[in-house]
Amino acid sequence: MITLFGKESRTMTSANGQSRRRGLLTLGGAAAVAALALGLFGSHVARGDVSPLQIIGLALGSNDEEAVNLHVKGPSDVLQTELVFQAGAETGWHSHPGPVVVVVKSGALTETHSNGCVTVHPAGSAFFETKGEIHNATNQTGGVTEVYAVFLSPAGAQPLIPQTNPGGVCNH
Repeated sequence: MITLFGKESRTMTSANGQSRRRGLLTLGGAAAVAALALGLFGSHVARGDVSPLQIIGLALGSNDEEAVNLHVKGPSDVLQTELVFQAGAETGWHSHPGPVVVVVKSGALTETHSNGCVTVHPAGSAFFETKGEIHNATNQTGGVTEVYAVFLSPAGAQPLIPQTNPGGVCNH
């Protein structure tokens, strides 16, 4: 007889005569380990201890684009940054050797494109910059603008490449 969770049951045997008792004991042992682990992790939370894994959001942005290309060929570097633009600050005309993911945490970022057209990215928005795209980003608000950007670049490349003003005039 085997006793599991306070109930007795008969030992089952397989067709070849081996006991299934070992399987039941293994299952019971695994359940006990899982319960112990849950109890340990649960007790940390109950005592106010730090969770074993914390995901701390820095900024959340959304974007309506249906297709995003974040491809980098070959070995690559990933640089996660926080950019703090004081009122009137700008990046200067530049491009990137790979794609960039940008989330505007606070304020607004005004992006002037090489064709002279302007896009204002408000707080809570996200946008993507493509490899080689020439543009300039400026904080035209009266306060501070905080931005998080993730640069995907070929290994060893600088994430921001200075460019001259292309002089585009927006036709929109």
